[in-house]
Amino acid sequence: MRSMSYEKYANYDQAWLFPPSLEDLLPAGHVARMVREFVDAQDLERMGFRVRVAEDGRPNYSANLLLKIWL
Repeated sequence: MRSMSYEKYANYDQAWLFPPSLEDLLPAGHVARMVREFVDAQDLERMGFRVRVAEDGRPNYSANLLLKIWL
């Protein structure tokens, strides 16, 4: 069971004013979709990624979102 955190996670279905949504921007075969599926399939906690639980300040970006951006 995961502890509560204030990390930000990606919302792939979130609509924007411009452009309509992130899903609409990427074609079906885009490499970013493969990266997303690969990272989502990993057990990042077991690999040593930590979740910071913060009481104050802005929410953290999640380790899986940062890894997706880095890759």
